[in-house]
Amino acid sequence: MSRSIKLGLVGCGWAASEIVRASADLPTLTIAATYDADRTRAEALARKAGATIADSLDALLADPQIDTIYVGLPHFLLAPTVERALDAGKHVLAEKPLSLDVATARRLGVLADKRHLKLAVFFELRRAGTVETARRLVGAGEIGVPRFIRLRTLIDKRRDYYGPPGAPIWRGKLAEAGGGVLLMNTIHQLDTLRYITGCDYNSASGAIATFTATAEIEDTVSATLGLSNGGLVSLAANAHSPGAGDEETIEIDGTLGRLNIPDPFGTAPLRLYSIARKAWRDIAIERPDSHLLMLESFASAILDGGPVPAGADDAAASLAAVLAIYQSAREGRTVSIG
Repeated sequence: MSRSIKLGLVGCGWAASEIVRASADLPTLTIAATYDADRTRAEALARKAGATIADSLDALLADPQIDTIYVGLPHFLLAPTVERALDAGKHVLAEKPLSLDVATARRLGVLADKRHLKLAVFFELRRAGTVETARRLVGAGEIGVPRFIRLRTLIDKRRDYYGPPGAPIWRGKLAEAGGGVLLMNTIHQLDTLRYITGCDYNSASGAIATFTATAEIEDTVSATLGLSNGGLVSLAANAHSPGAGDEETIEIDGTLGRLNIPDPFGTAPLRLYSIARKAWRDIAIERPDSHLLMLESFASAILDGGPVPAGADDAAASLAAVLAIYQSAREGRTVSIG
């Protein structure tokens, strides 16, 4: 394989435009072609990337010069498209949640391994400066054993995010989106928390509501998750919290201290409290381009044969927590995970 991956983009929306932007100065990855059911969008992104335009998905997957596919499609189209790409012998970088059910996500991981291909899920927060620093501090035992965690996803989305009332686009349709703020947004923080602590989720109890969105999906969530180490997570999410900004945060109480992890795309410092010192310490952190670093890690996994930065099992684990909260909300009981 050449030392520059040739990437084909499937789906040319905002997420794909971030791939183009972040890859501009990445010598190990070249955007070679674009495809979208809306050819105008494919043409616009191809111009930015200096890429060609594929006439069809079949043509893109059949192109021998393209060894890797990025899949940035509506949730319900992710899994079948990823499977087609793997069957065509391509490495795949997929947007979350990879699938709308856990079994399919895991099956895609097995398929990739069977074909000796790399399948990564774009959980870009894993390469955020706040997250990498928090992982190092927790791993070094700075706060002891994580016990009680507060996870907040407070956003103030545009009211037209789901499309016009009565005629929503895929984001507002339950069958196509699979869920609302929990699946679209909080899943990133759920993955982040696993990455930082090394803990898995083993139970969920939650409630969901739609207070503002004119859509079939939830815009508000309150839940409690049990962790594999016996700890607890208190989760609060609102897609339309008035005036919210830089409020996708995680706070971790441990046996030796506390760690406040600010919004990865904000400007607040990471804060560490030591019980022994009885004092807070602000930790200044760099905020590098997490999209670029995630792409770089993915490219390295392909070129050097190492592990992907986030894989199908990671997607399945966070998706399992999301779906357990939904099930708990429907059935009014605590749901076991795993």
